[in-house]
Amino acid sequence: MQITKTLTADQTTLLRELLEAASRDVNDFCGRPEGFVGDAAASAKYLSADGEPYLYIPACVEISEVAVKDAETDTTYTVWTAPTTMMAGDGDWIPATGRADLPVYSQLPYTLLIVDPNGSYSQFLDGGTAPVAKITAKWGVQVSAPPTIREATLMQAAQWYKQFQGAMDSRLASEEFGEITYRRGLSNNVKHILIDGGWIVPLYGGDR
Repeated sequence: MQITKTLTADQTTLLRELLEAASRDVNDFCGRPEGFVGDAAASAKYLSADGEPYLYIPACVEISEVAVKDAETDTTYTVWTAPTTMMAGDGDWIPATGRADLPVYSQLPYTLLIVDPNGSYSQFLDGGTAPVAKITAKWGVQVSAPPTIREATLMQAAQWYKQFQGAMDSRLASEEFGEITYRRGLSNNVKHILIDGGWIVPLYGGDR
């Protein structure tokens, strides 16, 4: 015989809040505050560049426009010709992921733009710390949430929910100071899932 239990409105609200909190903590721990799921609509980010034939960008699943200043004093951006498809190689830029010296062209998310050697430009303008590139894209890591990230988020939210259910399980009391503090942060098991799965932002590049 299967026994089911209907959650109260308060329990449902609590679970929703815990899932949202777990999702934020997972994103932050992985160094991806924008999250893992690609945006439904494209938006622009303004980035600096250092005169190289490549530009590291935040993770995205689709790039719709690349515009770059011709001079540091310009107030407008020149739109570079986009390839007919991401891998066509018939525009001014090519999307990739990985390192600039070892790019991968057939894998999402895109974290790197490479100047097409057959295009009209040789490098991104060196503007120091000033923004010289306007990249319009659907920002995020994958089109839908990666199964591992869903698992880690659900696991963490479930653990917090169980702690809330216990009378003292979610709290640490100090008799000496008369204080009660709450456990916060991701559990070690969730951290191991994220680290072992390779979901942490690498130290190279601009996707931070």
